[in-house]
Amino acid sequence: MKRMAAILAGMMLMLGVGTTAQALTLTVTSGTDSKTITDGQAGDMSSTEGKIRVYDMIVGNYLITVDTALGFSHPYISWPQALHLSAAFTSTAPGGSLTFILTDSGLSLPNLRSDLSPNAIMQYGIGGAIQKGDEITNTITYSTNGTDTNQLPGLSLIGSGMSFKAEDSALVDLANPFTISEVVTIDFGRNPGTSSFDAAVNIIPTPEPATMVLLGAGFLSLAIYCKRRKNV
Repeated sequence: MKRMAAILAGMMLMLGVGTTAQALTLTVTSGTDSKTITDGQAGDMSSTEGKIRVYDMIVGNYLITVDTALGFSHPYISWPQALHLSAAFTSTAPGGSLTFILTDSGLSLPNLRSDLSPNAIMQYGIGGAIQKGDEITNTITYSTNGTDTNQLPGLSLIGSGMSFKAEDSALVDLANPFTISEVVTIDFGRNPGTSSFDAAVNIIPTPEPATMVLLGAGFLSLAIYCKRRKNV
C-alpha cells in the first residue's frame, strides 16, 4: 500500500510539473475508487483561492470531510508553510486503505539560493487520532525538474485508539519552480469508525554562509568558555 501511495504521488508530481500553470489538487483514493478535486473547480466547497474544502465525499467504503487543504501556489497562506491538510473520515467496513494526496506545483521559494547545497530545510509532521489497529503513514515527495521524484523518510504510526503525533525534518536541494506533494495513507484494521489527522509541511531557505559562520563561531566560543570553566 505504501508503494501505491508513492506511485500515485509520482503521478501527481508529473501532472503538476508538466504545465507552467500553478495548481493545487487533492486526490483521495481507496485503491478501487478515486476522486480528484482542483482548487476552485467542481467539488471544492471553499470560495477562497488556495484552499480546498470538501464535505461528505464518498470514496469506496469511506465517508470523507476535508476541512482544510492549503497550498502556497495561491495567496491564501505564506511561507514557511507550504502545505496543510486536515481531514476526518469514517470507515464503514473493516480492512482496506485510504490515501490522500495534496499536490501543489509551480512553487517559488523566496530567498532560495542556488549557490548553496543543501539550500532548504523541510519540516513535516502529522497528528490526529485513528482506530486501534490502524496504521497511518505520512510521506513528502517533491520534484524540481518534472522528471525525478524525491521522497523524504516517511512517518509511520500504529493506532492505539488514542491521539498520535510525529514530526521530522530534512535538508534538501530545491530549484524554483518546484512541485511538492503530501501523501497520507491509512491502512485500516478490524475496527470501523471515525478517524482524523492534521498534517503540514514547512520549507525554510538555508541561511547564507555568513550567518552559518557566525552561528558556528558562537558555538565554538561557548565550547571554549565551558572548557575553561571546567578547568578552573
